[in-house]
Amino acid sequence: MVTQSYYGIPQRTVTGIPPKRLAILLAVLEKRLGLRFGSQDVFVNTTGGLQIQEPAADLAVMAALISSLNDKPIHRGTICIGEVGLTGEVRAVSRIDQRISEAARLGFKKMIVPAANMKKVKSAGPVQCTGIRTVSELTKYATGS
Repeated sequence: MVTQSYYGIPQRTVTGIPPKRLAILLAVLEKRLGLRFGSQDVFVNTTGGLQIQEPAADLAVMAALISSLNDKPIHRGTICIGEVGLTGEVRAVSRIDQRISEAARLGFKKMIVPAANMKKVKSAGPVQCTGIRTVSELTKYATGS
């Protein structure tokens, strides 16, 4: 959740992902998309106390931050998978076919994945996969902005 800060220094409250990873993701969003988090409190929390160390969650965290900042929900039934680098590039992740089949089993209809993984996608079945190269494409496909 992203909300206006009423304190001198904005809060960064994180549970479930490394706090320094959040700092990097916020910096990339500011630098590459021009979004401003400097006057915003940011709260990130994973469900059930799950601890996520895998960088493939970067894109999902960024999508949630963009969604909350713009007060525009992510399209229903959408999942985002991808590691994000400092230049805003979306890097390929391992085991993409397994991730797609698990997403389909859980009822997701749309996936935003690294473009580099699209050539390895064998069969997405009922899941529509969209490949993106940079975080600048994320807003378009995740929230339609």
